[in-house]
Amino acid sequence: MDACEFEQVDYGVADHVATVTLNRPDRRNAWTGRMAIEYRWALHHAEHDSDIGAIVVTGAKNAFCVGADMEILLEVNEAGGAYQRLVAELPPFPAGSPPGLRHNHTYPLSLRKPVVAAINGPCAGAGFVVACFADLRIAAEDVKITPSFAGLGLPAEYGTAWLLPRIVGLQNALEMLLTNAVMTGQEALEFGFVRRCWPKGGFLERVQDFARNIARHSSPSALAVMKRQLYVDANGDLETAYLRAVEDMNRMVGEPDYSTGLAAVTDRRRPVFRPAPAEPAKEES
Repeated sequence: MDACEFEQVDYGVADHVATVTLNRPDRRNAWTGRMAIEYRWALHHAEHDSDIGAIVVTGAKNAFCVGADMEILLEVNEAGGAYQRLVAELPPFPAGSPPGLRHNHTYPLSLRKPVVAAINGPCAGAGFVVACFADLRIAAEDVKITPSFAGLGLPAEYGTAWLLPRIVGLQNALEMLLTNAVMTGQEALEFGFVRRCWPKGGFLERVQDFARNIARHSSPSALAVMKRQLYVDANGDLETAYLRAVEDMNRMVGEPDYSTGLAAVTDRRRPVFRPAPAEPAKEES
């Protein structure tokens, strides 16, 4: 699926950062099967664009994603829990992805590039799941974030009960899930669910700067390997993780990114793996 075919997701690229915007503002970006398919294709396009070094996920206008569309939830209830999945072609999983990362919701963790969730407004249910499976989360101060599962008589969906304790710790995960906590951005920061909490004014611009910094100054090859180490190797035994890290290091010291980083250290400057866009030429007066 090409980006020009997207109906519920907006996809844009600027300064080495891909921005994926959940785009149903009239429904506060409520999640649908169509949106899930487009979201995965958008991530796929970003993953395979060599000019992109980081991905930002956010919501249109004043919401991130309030969860599954209420009309869909009501239909499922009326059908006694039955529902029909939307069937569509999906992009392949990255080569070598383990079984745990071969699911729609876990797909972002299998990518080589970091995914940053910019929680700009209400985030609940399916939106909470999307945020969980981003690599980093940044929230605006006045947003409301809630799992919402317990309030709907549902389990922690799509593996979030496995992932959330790894983000915030077991006790915090228990409180968030069992009390169906409704958190402001600041409270989510205190729980450890988000890494930064910034004022609403200029929020998305600051997130873009954050992602752009990663894209320009962090080695693409190092980012790819570290994501695998954190999500795959760290769930195995230490001996295997250690030996694989040694193999990675021995290989990577012969690659161009190492030379780039070493030259920067020698020159006492920040490494630049993706240059800033050229300034447009000024017209002579």
